[in-house]
Amino acid sequence: MSLNGKVALVTGGSRGIGRAISLELAKQGAQVIINYVRNYKEARATADDIRTLGVSCLPLRAHLGEPARVKQMFQRVEKEFGRLDILVNNAASGVQRSALDLETKHWDWLCAKEAASMMPRGGRIINITSLGSHLVLHNYLAVGVSKAGLEALTRYLAVELASLGIAVNAVAGGVVDTDALRHFPNREEMIGDSLKRTPAGRLVTPEDMARVVTFLCSDAAEMIRGQVLVVDGGISLLGL
Repeated sequence: MSLNGKVALVTGGSRGIGRAISLELAKQGAQVIINYVRNYKEARATADDIRTLGVSCLPLRAHLGEPARVKQMFQRVEKEFGRLDILVNNAASGVQRSALDLETKHWDWLCAKEAASMMPRGGRIINITSLGSHLVLHNYLAVGVSKAGLEALTRYLAVELASLGIAVNAVAGGVVDTDALRHFPNREEMIGDSLKRTPAGRLVTPEDMARVVTFLCSDAAEMIRGQVLVVDGGISLLGL
């Protein structure tokens, strides 16, 4: 499952699931660009960890809700690497609000259009989603609806970009105990319920997600297109 020589961009790649994905891609030989918004120290620490694996890493700050900044980010990637082979859309708004409290700026954004123009030899686009795309979770409306849209977009892009040699898929996770989960007021309840009900007997880890993403980036997954691979230890198979 070697990714030697590949160039990968992971949005929200400095911590949590994004960090695990960045490190796993690097372990397989990919050069990694980690996009972040606020915490430079975390981005620098992740970049240092990646470089110890013997590959290059470039941290780039850009808010994905600002088109000009997104374009600048991809221009920098093109200047430094000349192309892009892998895009992992991991960043999310992380807003936990009810329907009446939402604002326009709280929706997810994607980089697929910019990435596709930098994949002349084909590539991989992997979107990170969650079970909240089709299950109703408390205070998850903004993220859940955007994830549902993201899964639909995955299917459409998989068809429309196939002629360019670009494979598009998504990975949906169950409950993963990252910093993002700490924003939920019912975090402890979510963790306890998941531990009790998950057939696999434990929570999903960022590394579980990262290994599936890396597989989808490999040649072994060439004929997987437009699919949402669920990584949840089997909890979504259960009834009420």
